[in-house]
Amino acid sequence: MKFIKLFILVLVTTGFTAHSVIAEEASNTVARKQIVELLPQDFKPAFTRETVIKLNAIVHRSFDAINEYDSNIRDFRKAVEEGTKSDASEEVMEMTKKKLAHLDTLMAKSKSALADMMAAKTELENSDEEYNKAILAGMVDFVEDVEREISAQNIKLHAMVKTTES
Repeated sequence: MKFIKLFILVLVTTGFTAHSVIAEEASNTVARKQIVELLPQDFKPAFTRETVIKLNAIVHRSFDAINEYDSNIRDFRKAVEEGTKSDASEEVMEMTKKKLAHLDTLMAKSKSALADMMAAKTELENSDEEYNKAILAGMVDFVEDVEREISAQNIKLHAMVKTTES
């Protein structure tokens, strides 16, 4: 990305236009392609300031949840492994319940972030505001992936404990 910015800066400061440079390169190739000239006025922000702050806050909540999950997943799995042993003590079982409660909290955070992201997406789609659909889709995908990963692990670990209790 730095190279492209530097290239554009060099073109602007030397008086060349991107069109003339690309046209010259195109004339040197066997197959000619359509050339689209992008000028500074063609570049628009992906979102309004208010929208980007709102969306970034939601993504950040999801990011915090997945980072906390990643930091603790081994402990969650280890606690379930220990808690599902036939000779697990009451203390071990209590620790397993605590770890699963922590995982439940992370799942709730990820679900809340997803619900907020979907509401923000719907609101944005129903507004007259111009925005970058690809960037929005990437943000939504990230928040969905986080929720899916945490929820799947939560369901799996809770099922392991229930199987042992039965």
